[in-house]
Amino acid sequence: MSEHLPVALIEKVSQFIESRMALHFSPDRWNDLEQKLKFVAKDFGFTDHEAFCKWLVDSKLDAEQAEILASHLTISETYFWREPHVFEVLEAKILPELVRGREKGEKRLRIWSAGCATGEEPYSLAIAVRRAIPDYKNWNITILATDINPRILRRAAAGVYGEWSFRNSPVWLKERYFRCVDKQKYEISSEIKNMVTFAYMNLAEDTFPSPINNTNAMDIIFCRNVLMYFTSRRIQQIGESLYQSLVKDGWFMVSSSELSLQLFPQFTPVYFPEAIVYRRTDQKPADNIIFQPSLLQDESPLFPFFTNEMTFDEKTSEPLAPLFKPPQTEPEPTQILAKDVVEESPKSASADISGPVRELANQGNLKEALNACEHLILEHKLDPNLYFLQATILQEQNRDLEAIASLKRALYLDPDFYMGHFALGNLMLHQGKKQIARKHFENALVILAKFSQNDVLLESEGLTAGRLREIVSATMQAGALT
Repeated sequence: MSEHLPVALIEKVSQFIESRMALHFSPDRWNDLEQKLKFVAKDFGFTDHEAFCKWLVDSKLDAEQAEILASHLTISETYFWREPHVFEVLEAKILPELVRGREKGEKRLRIWSAGCATGEEPYSLAIAVRRAIPDYKNWNITILATDINPRILRRAAAGVYGEWSFRNSPVWLKERYFRCVDKQKYEISSEIKNMVTFAYMNLAEDTFPSPINNTNAMDIIFCRNVLMYFTSRRIQQIGESLYQSLVKDGWFMVSSSELSLQLFPQFTPVYFPEAIVYRRTDQKPADNIIFQPSLLQDESPLFPFFTNEMTFDEKTSEPLAPLFKPPQTEPEPTQILAKDVVEESPKSASADISGPVRELANQGNLKEALNACEHLILEHKLDPNLYFLQATILQEQNRDLEAIASLKRALYLDPDFYMGHFALGNLMLHQGKKQIARKHFENALVILAKFSQNDVLLESEGLTAGRLREIVSATMQAGALT
């Protein structure tokens, strides 16, 4: 086995990755790509990474394999309080402004960490919220953390970190919010851990904003050190979806290396000393916004953004068997036709009936959306899809017990309602009821097996049966249910 891949082969691999996954590796990053491919090869059952690369360029990866590949190519290890000045702005300006605007109304705050890796970022966000909003327990706060890698999500949910995760973070962070559980191992406090919900998601493939994956009506989105791996065209597509996921005047944070008005033309940049953030607004911000940094933390030099530290991630992961073996033959395509199955599916309220409810929910008007949905239920009492829609709105309001009741009504009306089983599995997983969650996920997989791979499912925001099967399976892996 040669130490380095032939230039012609690494070029082919780079071209394959860009065409198949929209991930771009320029020639100056080929050494980094080669190092990452060595770890990918092990997960695919290869001992020779050159043989793996030759197989890869001629392969037809399925969606699950593509996501495992993407997880190695895009996820870089991170740490707490990364780019401290961004958290300074968040604590001293953004969160107080949101609090002032909602103190007399609905005390609701929704934050999304997109591409959360090992969890340091969403936990940092939870700590910032805890510090900036003293009465945060009186608020309906959602901190959603998503990632493409189920194994990484399991580590994030565990909330145990080594010293390396605290480099460049203020001293108070570890002292106040962690406890030592082993030699140089620290577990985050349950108070902070319970503020964050981890979920599987592929930014390049999945649909958002959507109440189904809880990505709508966000006040703040952090998407840092993720988009720089994609092609410019895909970044613009994802950026537009993230823009739509924000409420009006919502905030969007990328890393300092990813700032670009060409890539995010729909956003308005807001300038703070040593930090630039984006905002969804119809009005241009005033020039020369003045912001005086507070004394909430000691200043620290910014750590370089781009690092090749996949080796660190791999060394801290538990030993796992290869996820895949080189395929011997291609599976036979299914012959089930979409119409053969969809015609047996439960009828739903027409899109123009439930559409206004979804629009209200996407705008963050949850009370109005819930009222409208309940009126529709009075008119269409036997439509399980409306109870499912009701449950998604209730879940956004952190009214989980009521959401569970709505989903049970939906499943009573239609025991084969796959979206109901999937949503109920997620809720049970969030509550720590893993056996019940596994049952509902398994029910969803059994029902979805009746569909053809490319069937577009009802009430799924355009998901195909194949894609939903992959999401259910990845969610079970992330929740340690498999």
